[in-house]
Amino acid sequence: MRRLPHLRRSRAAAALAAAAAVGIALAGCSGTASDESSDASGDLDTLRVSLGWITNTEWAGFWIADHEGYYEDAGLDIDWIGGGPNAPTTAQTVASGEADLGIEPSLQQWLGTFADGNDWTAIGALFQNSPGALVSLASDPVESAEDLVGATVLGQEGTQINYDAMFHLAGLEPDYDFIPVGFDIAPLVDGQGKAYTAYSTNQPIMLEEQYGMSSDDYVVTMYSDLGLPLYGNIMYGDSDFVSENGDLIERFLAASIRGWEENGEDPAVGAGLAVDEYGADLGLDLAQQTRENELQQDLVVGDYGDPMFTMNTEIMDGAMYDGLAAAGFADLPAPEDYVDMSYLEAAYADLGE
Repeated sequence: MRRLPHLRRSRAAAALAAAAAVGIALAGCSGTASDESSDASGDLDTLRVSLGWITNTEWAGFWIADHEGYYEDAGLDIDWIGGGPNAPTTAQTVASGEADLGIEPSLQQWLGTFADGNDWTAIGALFQNSPGALVSLASDPVESAEDLVGATVLGQEGTQINYDAMFHLAGLEPDYDFIPVGFDIAPLVDGQGKAYTAYSTNQPIMLEEQYGMSSDDYVVTMYSDLGLPLYGNIMYGDSDFVSENGDLIERFLAASIRGWEENGEDPAVGAGLAVDEYGADLGLDLAQQTRENELQQDLVVGDYGDPMFTMNTEIMDGAMYDGLAAAGFADLPAPEDYVDMSYLEAAYADLGE
């Protein structure tokens, strides 16, 4: 059963500048779902989920699970709380008790909230590979840090530390000129710089739709290919809430897996639901949303060989934290202290997978 009472408009793609740990003065909040969570019919448990972005195609698999009744089959009524540039962060919404779970786009920003006294438990990651990337033109491609030496580069303010990290990880001293830009890729097309910090699921579509380019005309180099792999769209809750509501968490994950598996079969389905239903008031374009959904599904599946939504603490302790350290992040909590995959494992067991 779909309920959208708290939709808030649009996310500043500023999450891309996800490079600076943002301190948020929050206090942890705990509780049990049964405190305020019974559907009017009395037979469904309500789970309030705060999204870190507008209700567009980024959540297509969730929309499919919701529309097809998979959450209802699992005894759940999901209250989707949309995000956006003028909305509270998921950490603020969850910590204040307005949401039970959050889905936070930026792992870096989310980790920064631990310093404010929050006690989170991560139950999964939607993106096995964060969509952060560099985009360059095929006529002057960037595929390694070496290609950036002495170059003029473009990016949102704050992403300089990502460029610095790419150089350090390649054993080079940072050597580039940085021009701050917004989220319109026009400066790259105009030749103002060699590389542009982007979302692999967003700005490349601009090149195709606004400038008539094909995939042969530009190069997308993922941050992960430059030594900065990260999970994205972290699913989490207050640790007390998660531990006290394990059954609800397992049911939510199992139904969500079904939706995201189906999303991989036809990206137009979830995109259509975003345009016509869940984000109907946002003025979304179906062609753009379908293309975005097509691109993002590869990130959901990932390259690690782990089941969907998995957060592998060994990978995090290794390559991911190495990249964060190169970007200047320090005193990060150990992944083993906040990642709990037991609920995801139980969800897969429930599905017979």
